[in-house]
Amino acid sequence: MLELIRETLSEVAWAVRAVIWLVWWLGGPAFTAFIWSDGDKKLALQFLALWAVVTVLYLIASRLIRRARRARSLTE
Repeated sequence: MLELIRETLSEVAWAVRAVIWLVWWLGGPAFTAFIWSDGDKKLALQFLALWAVVTVLYLIASRLIRRARRARSLTE
C-alpha cells in the first residue's frame, strides 16, 4: 500500500512539474513578446517562433553533448 501511495505521489509530482514547465515555456515568452511588440501581432509571433527555435536547438545540442560525454566516459 505504501508503495502505491509513493508511486501515485510521484506521478502527481511529475504532472505538476510538466504543467509548470508548459506554463513557463509558453507564458513567459508570450508575455514578453506582447510587451516588446507594443501590440503588433506579427512581431509577437516572430518572437515566439524565435523562442521555439532556440529552445529546440538548445535541447538538441544538450542531448548531443550528453551522449558524447557518456560515449567518451564508456571508452575510457
